[in-house]
Amino acid sequence: MHLEAFSRGKRLDHPETNEDSFVVVEGAGYAVIDGVTDRNGTRYDGMLSGRFASRRVKAATERFLVAQRDRNAAPELRYTGPDSFARYLTASLRAGYVETGSLDRATADWSVRASCTIMAVIQFDDRFEMVAVGDSGLRVNGRELVQSLKPLDDVTGILRREAWALLAERGYGRERCAELSSFLTWNGTRPPSPGPLGDEIALVGEIEARALDACRAHLPDAPQWELEDLVRRGIAHGQGDFVNTTERALGYGCLDGFEIPSAFIDHRVWPVEEVETLELFSDGYFKPGEGFGIAAWEAAFREVETADPDKLGRFLSTKGTTAGIMTDDRTYLGVRFA
Repeated sequence: MHLEAFSRGKRLDHPETNEDSFVVVEGAGYAVIDGVTDRNGTRYDGMLSGRFASRRVKAATERFLVAQRDRNAAPELRYTGPDSFARYLTASLRAGYVETGSLDRATADWSVRASCTIMAVIQFDDRFEMVAVGDSGLRVNGRELVQSLKPLDDVTGILRREAWALLAERGYGRERCAELSSFLTWNGTRPPSPGPLGDEIALVGEIEARALDACRAHLPDAPQWELEDLVRRGIAHGQGDFVNTTERALGYGCLDGFEIPSAFIDHRVWPVEEVETLELFSDGYFKPGEGFGIAAWEAAFREVETADPDKLGRFLSTKGTTAGIMTDDRTYLGVRFA
């Protein structure tokens, strides 16, 4: 077996804030975990909520994978299908709230929950089983790509793009466009306070209208009220109402210590003899590598940064790269079995 792993935080001057993590238990399984950036500075055990979730789920995943080789493992550690794994990770996060005296607060307020995604591959004697929640990805044998990107991110990404475009048309410089488009993406076009908006506040109505028109064109089947809710309330105030709910068309799944609908737990199986390579990655990689290994994936990363550093074009995102801060944390874990 040949293994390569790499993880780098988006803040180049503070690598300790990296909210990604990975797991390797040789012969038992592999995982990449991506902590969700906190919305309001919430901390658990001195860590921002996304890092807390990532580290907590990393430890739980390690325990679970090791237990698959232990005939005397506790019942809750026995894999009986994808839901059993997701339940165990959920219980671990929930226990974290209990240990920090935060369960009641997290139950009442989604904005303080610690959350993350996971892409895991569990290895058995005759097969590999993938279990994923969220938008981290997997490539099998260098060809088959599995990644459940969420359309909801397209909505807030489009809002950011349209805000930037209109501000640029009105003569604002790049730094101001970046600052204000980020503010509106995070807080929506109907923010609780104007924040850094000055005279630009007069343009917000037009930005909202342009963003909604573009969202309707991109997602014609999405309910209008859901698009309006996201554009007007933004990531910080509106996105949490879409987490782990199947009652909204743009709903999506993540690990946050509360129930995950089965619809948001992705599951695939490959016979062990058909798998030569597994490549797990977080969504900080906008493009897969041309081949296997860190060098190939980092080359693809550099291509993206050169082509679209602001993430307003082909690699549209809710964030872009700024001085000293990359668009996102990124993690790659590659395993070659041949």
